[in-house]
Amino acid sequence: MAAAGAGTVALSGCSAVQSELQGGGGEYPSEDISYIVPFSQGGGTDTYARKIMPQVSNELGSGIAIENVPGAASLKGAAEILRSEPDGYTFGGFNPPSTPISYLVHQPDWDMTKLMPVCTYARTPYGIFANPEHNIGGLKDLVNRYQSGDLKQFAGLGRGGIVNLAAIVMKNDYGLNYNQYVAYDGAGPAIKAAVSGEVPVVATTDTAAQSAVESGDLEVVSILSSEGSSVFPKAPSPSDTGFKSIDYIGQLTRCMFLPPETPTDIRDTLAEGVKAALQTDEVQTWSEQTGNIVEYGSHERAKKALVNSINTIPDKVNMSKLRGE
Repeated sequence: MAAAGAGTVALSGCSAVQSELQGGGGEYPSEDISYIVPFSQGGGTDTYARKIMPQVSNELGSGIAIENVPGAASLKGAAEILRSEPDGYTFGGFNPPSTPISYLVHQPDWDMTKLMPVCTYARTPYGIFANPEHNIGGLKDLVNRYQSGDLKQFAGLGRGGIVNLAAIVMKNDYGLNYNQYVAYDGAGPAIKAAVSGEVPVVATTDTAAQSAVESGDLEVVSILSSEGSSVFPKAPSPSDTGFKSIDYIGQLTRCMFLPPETPTDIRDTLAEGVKAALQTDEVQTWSEQTGNIVEYGSHERAKKALVNSINTIPDKVNMSKLRGE
């Protein structure tokens, strides 16, 4: 398999979670497994993989080689997962709605919805954060301030990404009538711009804004997931304040997927391995120390995140415009 980078997770201990292969052909897994990360080394998805996969390896009793396959806005790696043999020895992870947005924009000649969801392992909510000088009293007040013209700029990450699309959805659904979307290259510069007063408001992940909020440089206006934020547990979501839920675009749901037609007992074995791995002291300690939340969810939850992204976003956002058509 071609890959930009790879790392083999060393196996230690005996198998804790294994299953009989369908047809009675022995136990699964009986050889090493490849885990595809459709991004370069060092990013969030890669970081999660390198912390979680050693423990999954221990649970399954097989080595796991992490394969970084970046390219085509994460579609190259996603396509490799889909086109791999459905034998359980290649799976991978990406984060709806991020990769589905790339899929909708670039329209490859393969069907992402045919991937077999395994589970979810984390959730990263986005939120709206404001410079305290503006004294914004929640999401309704924020909408009113934009409608009155008191506020004009809304800041986030690059155009065509999740934050940009979330801003478009909120403009259409909530009446968040900003005059200018200011796109920054990364959460750091965007947060810095809001702290300095260059822009009044920024949308980014809860973990990215945590330090600025704790220091008093920013205030939480809203968390964009109805499931809330473990970083800011008291922060309201749009649905808490009378607005429509936008969970399909308001959070990253970190998911794992197998090739289509993989036997379901293999999927279940992998899912159980991940679930057990997330509960280990090693992963829990890392999560507590870094703020990278881990949260297991079923294959149904992963499927819902994928399908909702692909089915809902085109109804809410003009994808042709994003494609430059």
